[in-house]
Amino acid sequence: MNKHLKGLTISSIIAALAITGCSSGQGSQGGDTSVKESGFVVSTEPVILKFYVNVTRLSELEFQNYFVDPLKKKYPHITLQKLEGEIDKLVAAGDVPDLIMSDNDWHMPLKHLDLPMDLTELVKKSGLDLNVFLPESIQAIRNLDPKGGLEGIPLFLNTGALFYNKDLFDKFGVPYPKDGMLWSEVLELSRKLTRKENDVQYIGWDPRFPDHLISPYSQEFVDPKTNKALIDTPHYRKIFELFKQVYDQPGYIGPKNEYAYGPGGFVSTHILAMQADWVSKLVSDLLQAEAKGAAPNWDLATVPNFEDTVGKGRHALADMLIITKPSKYKEQAMQVIQMLTSQEHQIMMTRDARLTVMKDKEVQNQFGANNPSLKGKNIAAIYKYPPSKTPQPHIADKEVQTIIRNIRKEMAVGKKDINTVLREGQELADKKIAEMTSMMK
Repeated sequence: MNKHLKGLTISSIIAALAITGCSSGQGSQGGDTSVKESGFVVSTEPVILKFYVNVTRLSELEFQNYFVDPLKKKYPHITLQKLEGEIDKLVAAGDVPDLIMSDNDWHMPLKHLDLPMDLTELVKKSGLDLNVFLPESIQAIRNLDPKGGLEGIPLFLNTGALFYNKDLFDKFGVPYPKDGMLWSEVLELSRKLTRKENDVQYIGWDPRFPDHLISPYSQEFVDPKTNKALIDTPHYRKIFELFKQVYDQPGYIGPKNEYAYGPGGFVSTHILAMQADWVSKLVSDLLQAEAKGAAPNWDLATVPNFEDTVGKGRHALADMLIITKPSKYKEQAMQVIQMLTSQEHQIMMTRDARLTVMKDKEVQNQFGANNPSLKGKNIAAIYKYPPSKTPQPHIADKEVQTIIRNIRKEMAVGKKDINTVLREGQELADKKIAEMTSMMK
């Protein structure tokens, strides 16, 4: 595959030459013109950087406002070309991005494709100051490399919160959720709100994904010592016992075996009263719905916990920028990163309701300032709990995660008991891990 990728990279450079009518440049070595940027010299000849968004949320408006327009002003020699499609298929076809926006939860599939570059030396060369970032965001990224390398630079932070529809609570005379709630208390509220009225079935609470609830425990998907999945464990048993109580609520399972209602039920149809989720994702959905006049009357509280994780947030999750190993324009990609992580730029994005990765309180306090719809919301709940430690990653994480999430349907629709689903999930995951690890030998 490397020979194929190399050939495609050369072809891409030739195509870029034909478009721009000038030399492609080779970082500090290319062209007759260059600029000294924070300690390193970068060619100012026109280049096209291929940019890919991996799983994380970045609307077309955000791409234009945060990336394209500012880049045109600050670095007119750099053009971003956004790639679409599945990353593995793009790589197989030789269409390899130079710069990737992803997060630490979805990093292992990129490592499997051998894409992320260790940015340690490039950071030193560029003079990028890592001390301005929240330490947990840097540590979450370093945790992705057994050698402690830095395979990305944080761009946005993400954390969990409990979102709720105030109108549904008012409709049924139920008190609003508050900060510091336990999952058992959320379930009690849900039982009062899961009801049918005027032929509309309302759902009190969708617990979403089991791995969301386990996050404060910092439990890995795979045991690094035994290479076995961590599914049939006390933590997941407790979580699935809670899920069973949710599914047992009269009216919760729909006539067509519906058992998952978020985020559409919360943002679009407004039949869902509560949903705990990652803040950046759900706030983005809510603000887009607000722009269309279709958002619910919502607010938020701190993410609920079990009794033994009170006061803990979800694990540190950072949207990050990755420069790929095959890229011919690593210095230019670092210029883009420097622009996006500057204080001025972070303030601008934070005011648009993106959670900053900067530890500067001046930046943090700007959250949502540009959005009138966020005024009066319990924004303090977002920052109230410190992130939990990010668990040790494994190449099979996403496969195990998928198996865990599929257990929901086995219980809700298949009516399988907890012992059975945990045993079957464990066996299936162990088999998948064995297959993956044997292919890598």
